[in-house]
Amino acid sequence: MPQTYSVSQLNQVIKALLESAPFLQRIQVKGEISNLTRHSSGHYYFSLKDEGSQVSCVLFRQSAAGLLFEPMAGDQVVATADISVYPPRGNYQLQVSKLEKEGMGSLYQQFLELKKKLEQEGLFADKHKKAIPRFPKRIGVVSSPTGAVIRDILHTLQRRFPASKVLLAPSKVQGEDAVPQLLAALQALDKRDDIDLIILARGGGSMEDLWCFNNEMLVRQVFKLSKPVIAAIGHETDFTLVDFVADKRAPTPTAAAEMASADQFEIMQWLDEQQNRLAENLEGLLYAYSEEVNRLQQQCAHALRQQIRLRNEALKGLEQRLAALDYRSVMQRGFSITLVGKEPLRSIKDVQTGSLLETFVADGKVQSVVK
Repeated sequence: MPQTYSVSQLNQVIKALLESAPFLQRIQVKGEISNLTRHSSGHYYFSLKDEGSQVSCVLFRQSAAGLLFEPMAGDQVVATADISVYPPRGNYQLQVSKLEKEGMGSLYQQFLELKKKLEQEGLFADKHKKAIPRFPKRIGVVSSPTGAVIRDILHTLQRRFPASKVLLAPSKVQGEDAVPQLLAALQALDKRDDIDLIILARGGGSMEDLWCFNNEMLVRQVFKLSKPVIAAIGHETDFTLVDFVADKRAPTPTAAAEMASADQFEIMQWLDEQQNRLAENLEGLLYAYSEEVNRLQQQCAHALRQQIRLRNEALKGLEQRLAALDYRSVMQRGFSITLVGKEPLRSIKDVQTGSLLETFVADGKVQSVVK
């Protein structure tokens, strides 16, 4: 008797069979992208189709972060995926972990091998990244002299910081001649003393179009430059080895110009803040100095009062000593002065019989005659 299943049971059995079958794990499916939707969450939902069939696919955000191109409807791709079943609807889909343009598999493998080699040598390490100057006086740009990229960079710099100066080192950014020209342009800018920063930029394209920016010689040259470098290669989802070795990666050329320049209104705001801070610091210094001056004045006044007090005390002592030596003070203590004529009597030899003596005491004088 045949087995009877409910719809839910049947879908669960199919899910278990498909998702556990070894030959349906990590399979590669090639086809054309259609019905592409990129959700705000970062997930991609699309179908892969060929002439006779199509299958639903999902590429979750975490896996999408490793994309080397922006998927577009009509792209011929190879998807590495697992089979997954959604039982409530009885649908199966491919849960994609890796998505490559058809024919780019060998290029991608070269990319990964060179990336691993250079990474192991330390070329991408943060410790080698140079700081981007806040106010570069002159910015060197290596890019195609025509097209939207250079226009966007110049327009952005003019809008944000009109005082900035730009020197373009023109170069091909695609094809066989691109690498030699890019090397020469970078070296020429790096030798100039008036260049503070270099922007290396080009617009979007396929992996093949951007391949020159994965050239080992070019990557090593960017690493050796003495000037800091901002790389803006392709679209936001495009990654090249130059992006990894540059001191800063910008998702677009416009973003690179914004990173390279301070907005004039931000500068004015910054200057106002510095002026206010300087005024506050100056006010604080003046207050501190005035307090110090007041303290010194008080110290000087106190020291001066001490000196005056000491001098007054010394003067009083001298006055007392002088007063003690005054003849009137001496006579008050019982002493007297005798004059012979107008000269003080110092010896008995100074008088003779009949000499008139005048003896002065505290309250008067006495006259006497020697007999």
